[in-house]
Amino acid sequence: MRESRKVVLERLELLDFRNYRELELDLPSGLVLLVGENAQGKTALLEALYLLGTSRSFRASREAELVRWGCLEARVRAVFRRDLGLARELEVNWVRAGDGGLERRILRNGAPLRRLADLLGEVPMALFTPGDLSLIQGSPQGRRRFLDLLLCKVSPLYLASLTRYGSVLRQRNELLRRRPAPTLPELAPWDEQLATASGVLVPRRQQVVGSLQEAVTDIFRRLSDSRCDLRLNYRPAAPPDPEGFLSALRARHREEMSRGSTQVGPHRDDLELLLDGRSLQRYGSQGQHRSAALALRLAEARVMGESLEEGALVLLDDCLSELDVGRGQRLLEILAGYRQVFLTTTTIPLSFPDRVGVFRVVAGSILRP
Repeated sequence: MRESRKVVLERLELLDFRNYRELELDLPSGLVLLVGENAQGKTALLEALYLLGTSRSFRASREAELVRWGCLEARVRAVFRRDLGLARELEVNWVRAGDGGLERRILRNGAPLRRLADLLGEVPMALFTPGDLSLIQGSPQGRRRFLDLLLCKVSPLYLASLTRYGSVLRQRNELLRRRPAPTLPELAPWDEQLATASGVLVPRRQQVVGSLQEAVTDIFRRLSDSRCDLRLNYRPAAPPDPEGFLSALRARHREEMSRGSTQVGPHRDDLELLLDGRSLQRYGSQGQHRSAALALRLAEARVMGESLEEGALVLLDDCLSELDVGRGQRLLEILAGYRQVFLTTTTIPLSFPDRVGVFRVVAGSILRP
């Protein structure tokens, strides 16, 4: 990774966002602790940053929840700076429309962005929340989404292929539910389009899993203080080559007619995690599950930063509360290797690295150190 491309968040401004009336905050590099009791606004700060990286909230089911109660508009603005001194300004603002809805605008250096593709990867960041245990304990859908979002941030081609695949899949499923049932010749054009998109998605997923593997192994061992071997096993649901993919589709034609949905393709892939050769999901302890989820997110930040030649920001929400003292201390040591980390916590750890910025969060305001 080229040192000159590393980026840090230099300034964050909020206006009527969540429980923040107005905030202007200058931030240091290194580890930044956001300390406070529950429901004070710590997670809202991470949410604001995540919105600038993805345009989406990881908490709100409706964007209206982001605007402070009784207000007509809200704004999140941040200034990021590279080592060479080049500044990059990102802003998301919301204005209540006359019909009761919400209008959103995304700006980069003052100019509007119209496509999500223009924002993804603009400032690479990886987020861990307590809900990330679902990466280990949950369904394959969450693990596919983990891979997809990582790849969409670093590869415009992957984003375009995934979007196309999803569109074709929906149309093919509608055709499968039609009565009378479609014939193989009627399905053929959709099958070929799925095969083409799959030929991009599956190899890219395999490649990024390989990149994640080295980082995950290192981080998990350091976090667990053990020699346990955590392996990532990508399991595609169909051959990646077009001919093999089409053959797999044809072999399950009758089943698809019966079910009314496509049974073959990247939308059914899985990422299996193995601890010393055994299923982590089935045989791992709760502590091992949490360590593995953290390792995945920190590996994501490392791989993303290397792919974009730009250090990724790390956002960690309440990750210390369920870790024992030893794991918590080892996590802080690992985080020292990242350029900028934002970590929410209810209490300041007994021991933490020297380069730490501590900000106390109280009722939607920041008490400066």
